[in-house]
Amino acid sequence: MYTLDLDIIGTHLSLRVESSSSTSVDEDFSRIRTRFTEFENRFSRFISENWLHRLNQDRRGILDQDAKNMLTCALDVARSTDGYFDPTVGKRLRELGYGNPDTMICSSGNVFDEILGLSHPSEQGDYRDILVDDMTVVLEKKVELEFGGVGKGYLLDVLHGILESYPKFLINFWGDLGGKGGWRVGLESPFASDEIIWTSVLDGKFLACSAGTKRKWGNHHHLIDPKTGESASDVVATYIESDSGMTADAYATALSVMPWERATEMLEKNPQIEWVLIRADGSVFCSRATQCEVFR
Repeated sequence: MYTLDLDIIGTHLSLRVESSSSTSVDEDFSRIRTRFTEFENRFSRFISENWLHRLNQDRRGILDQDAKNMLTCALDVARSTDGYFDPTVGKRLRELGYGNPDTMICSSGNVFDEILGLSHPSEQGDYRDILVDDMTVVLEKKVELEFGGVGKGYLLDVLHGILESYPKFLINFWGDLGGKGGWRVGLESPFASDEIIWTSVLDGKFLACSAGTKRKWGNHHHLIDPKTGESASDVVATYIESDSGMTADAYATALSVMPWERATEMLEKNPQIEWVLIRADGSVFCSRATQCEVFR
């Protein structure tokens, strides 16, 4: 079994690959390092003067195929979830101080009234203010684009394409998973990090996990309801299975910020994905066909 550990796009990637040829694995690991470094340099919101930074400054840009693929998925999921998934929400996270330890966070009330110079989300614009014409993208109002809700999922799909010739492999992208060969994985409870709440078997599918218990600062976490600009509180964890890593990633984010009733209603109408949702009161809702064992 060959392993690769890589810190990239602000998170950690761990790969395990079964192969009889160390040469082919070394070559593919080198491809992965190069591919991921290029991706980070182009699309990370933490790197100034890259393609994403210039797009948000210039308000217009030319899409390469990676950006086109991610943006197409992001806008499709935004429309299908009535904007609960929104690739422009990253700007609000920054305004709330996400990633900036020196930013003062409001402790109560409407944060959009209390933070200096910050307007209500409806005045900032949303995903509908991203206009795409073939390989050209235009940003209207005050929106800024980022790929935080689909980027890891897209890279899962890329990794799967690179590794698909191997008989067995496991991709662990800090909570977003993919694999081939029948890997049993355990997912931790959002209420206790030393407890497993359910298990699943990965063999050709992808699993995306999202919880507001992981990236917290002040009175907030990173899962922001685009409708209000506040951290969501009804759904505490989502686990989404899909044939596409990018689709699983986007829906895991969207369902984490929806009201509980809206999330469960929408899932019943989307047979292409399987799910487990956990509510703040401990309630568990799972699809009938999901291949997992839930410990209630």
